Amino acid sequence: YKVTSVAFSPDGQRIVTGSYDNTLRLWDLQGNSISQPFQGHDGWVYSVAFSPNNQMIVSGGLDGTVRLWDLQGNPIGQLFR
Repeated sequence: YKVTSVAFSPDGQRIVTGSYDNTLRLWDLQGNSISQPFQGHDGWVYSVAFSPNNQMIVSGGLDGTVRLWDLQGNPIGQLFR
């Protein structure tokens, strides 16, 4: 899959990626996937970031939405349009 966005967690222990396959993925620093792909966007994921407390991830996509996630890939609250 093609990566469109990358961010380090504030504690420096994880990386999150967004991609053309409409998913986010969470990685350790050795390049191992540490979760199932986060699914919920209906278009490419162009932007990803961790919250300052390392507890959430935010993503923005070509589908015109912004979503909040916990670190297990579960959506938090309603999506933003």
